[in-house]
Amino acid sequence: MDLIEANINNLTGLWRIAGRLAGQYMEGPDFSLSIAGSGDWPNKLWFSRPVDQQIVAGIPHRHLDKLAIPIWGNDLSTQELMLKNQGFFVKSEQVAMSIKLDETPAHLGRLVARKVTNERMALTWSQLFQEAFGYSISADTVIKTMWDIAYFIGADEEVPVGTAVLFMDEYGIAGIHSMGVVPSQRRKGYARDLLVHLLNIARIKGAAHATLQASQMGKGVYLQTGFQEDFNIKTFIKHKN
Repeated sequence: MDLIEANINNLTGLWRIAGRLAGQYMEGPDFSLSIAGSGDWPNKLWFSRPVDQQIVAGIPHRHLDKLAIPIWGNDLSTQELMLKNQGFFVKSEQVAMSIKLDETPAHLGRLVARKVTNERMALTWSQLFQEAFGYSISADTVIKTMWDIAYFIGADEEVPVGTAVLFMDEYGIAGIHSMGVVPSQRRKGYARDLLVHLLNIARIKGAAHATLQASQMGKGVYLQTGFQEDFNIKTFIKHKN
């Protein structure tokens, strides 16, 4: 299995579903575009073929104030230069990672992961996510997509501490996304507990591999759990005039 392709397919599949069910999704020969109906996510544009200056210049201007543009691949530096020449700058850098699920540790049992199944839980998840990440995935987006995307609230007894998403795609890959712990509950081991719980849910559901995208600061917990680093992703936004 090509784990790089599997990671990209899971990530873009997640954005595609979110746009179709909770906002706007457009697909063309050069790029695809997924915009939230409310909140800040997904709001992504990603390229469908090798990037050149003509493609970059053709990005629709009416969406640039809210779009983030991720790039990956062997020619990352070339793509980066083209985007910078068009007035884009790097917003974030991530490491795409993967793990074979028969290598995952047993669930530690300390934390429970409650699946979001109603509007009240969707609102709680959205509030926790905002606190953990500093931007918004709206409750409306969660409600409209929660039967296709599994949203989880991590809780220690009755205290909610963080969020996660488990997206099982058509290829049997378990994508882990939006995993974060609110600032007041950090440095207590909750991130690893929640991660292990999700990996075991994915394994029980029949997935052979899990993928995710980690910040440079946060990748340590994934390496400790057995993930490998596969490739880099850089996300760009437009300079505001």
